[in-house]
Amino acid sequence: MTDLFLDSSAAWAALIIVVLPLLIIAAGELEERLRQRDSKYRGAVSTVRVWVVPLLTLWVLALALFDLDPEDLFLRVLGTAVLLSGASAALSALRVVVAGLADRPRQTGRRPIPRLLLALPRLLMILATAWFLIAGVWGVDLSAALTALGVTSLVISFALQDTLSGIASGFTLLADQPFSPGDWIESEDVEGRVIDVNWRATRIQDRNGDLVVIPNGQLANATITNYDRPSRLHRVMVPVQIERTATPTAATEMLLDAARLTPGVVEDPPPFARVTQIADPVVDYQTYMWVDDYTIAPQVKADFAALVWYLSYRHDVPLPNPAQDLYLFDGARTAIESQVTSADIRRRILDAPLAEHLDDAILDQLAAAASVGQYQRGETIIAEGEQRNLLLLHEGQARLLLRRDGSEDLDVLDIDAGEVFGVLDEPPETDRAALVVAVTDCEVVTIPPEAAGHAISLVPDLAAVLEQLAVTRRRRIQRVLRRVGRDAAHEARPSAATTPTQDDDS
Repeated sequence: MTDLFLDSSAAWAALIIVVLPLLIIAAGELEERLRQRDSKYRGAVSTVRVWVVPLLTLWVLALALFDLDPEDLFLRVLGTAVLLSGASAALSALRVVVAGLADRPRQTGRRPIPRLLLALPRLLMILATAWFLIAGVWGVDLSAALTALGVTSLVISFALQDTLSGIASGFTLLADQPFSPGDWIESEDVEGRVIDVNWRATRIQDRNGDLVVIPNGQLANATITNYDRPSRLHRVMVPVQIERTATPTAATEMLLDAARLTPGVVEDPPPFARVTQIADPVVDYQTYMWVDDYTIAPQVKADFAALVWYLSYRHDVPLPNPAQDLYLFDGARTAIESQVTSADIRRRILDAPLAEHLDDAILDQLAAAASVGQYQRGETIIAEGEQRNLLLLHEGQARLLLRRDGSEDLDVLDIDAGEVFGVLDEPPETDRAALVVAVTDCEVVTIPPEAAGHAISLVPDLAAVLEQLAVTRRRRIQRVLRRVGRDAAHEARPSAATTPTQDDDS
């Protein structure tokens, strides 16, 4: 039995009678299964069934039955046909695999694989097939050819240093992938969308629609800005100059309204504006907006600038005059005109309802002692521990708050234009401090305690009105504190039954 397997004739007979028919049957069955599943590998299996297996059978029969010399021309031609048909089937299957790898990044959202890397396996398979065909099937000695090729390659490498450097840079870019086709990039003086990246150069279409070809060797040594990675969001900054007569709050609100109305600006992150420099006679601002496509950034800047021009009139925020206008500045006169006189303060006091209780002499005394201050939105007008003056809110809106470290502020009441506050808002015995914060930009008339006390002592009706106002606000503060105490007690006893009580604020 052992001699049967050691006999070469028996081995060839087993190969011809058993193995080859099983290969034919298996290839046909596999092709039918792949056809039913509409598989892309059906072409490769069909090549194996139609060409590789029959040619391999002929080669085996010629070698076994006719006892031909392996170096016979017919066997070498037949072996070449078997090798080429097998390589064709393998390349067909590899083409399906490479197509799947090239399509996977598009489906998963990952970066695409460079085409040169996808073509590398096919190139290696073709070289291996050619090597085996020449050296194995036809028996050609390639050692001398390899030696000559090595010397030739050395000479060529010295002669084409720059070209080979560009090719190496191309492989580096394809491997590192700092950008992909479709990305908007900037490198030195070139800015545009990447059209194609190959082993030698990168093609970019700039804003003018022109095609710019940049060698990869140049890109490999340059700084590249990719505006599409890691996110397509891009911040656009536009500097704007506004006259000093406009308040920063009004100017920033105008700029933000223009940014929100600009087409292409996204809502999240929201735009914001800030003061960068206070000069004379202008104030420098910077507005920041976000877009999700860098290519529209120049158009966004243009649309924003146009909207600023229109909104400056509607918001009463003046823009600077043209630079060629002659501007004569009289510092002394401007300083005098910018001062608030007693007459101006008197007119502001007259706008308050309490002025009806005051005669001209008392109004003149209060105006002479008072001063006017400007407060920005969110700024504290009366802080904890400050001297309590009598304050008159001439313009804007403020809010009386109760504050304690580590806890939330309590809103007590809003103070509108024409109302007085300050000494009237002393809180009762509590661990919270009362303070007044500007809700909008405010103009406040400050009357010192001495002048206010003198006026109150001379006008009994004014004293009664102010006392009634102070009592009303203290009661409001107490109601807020009691309500907060009840809420805290309720949260401390969530399961306890509570008896409804009448709200003191009603």
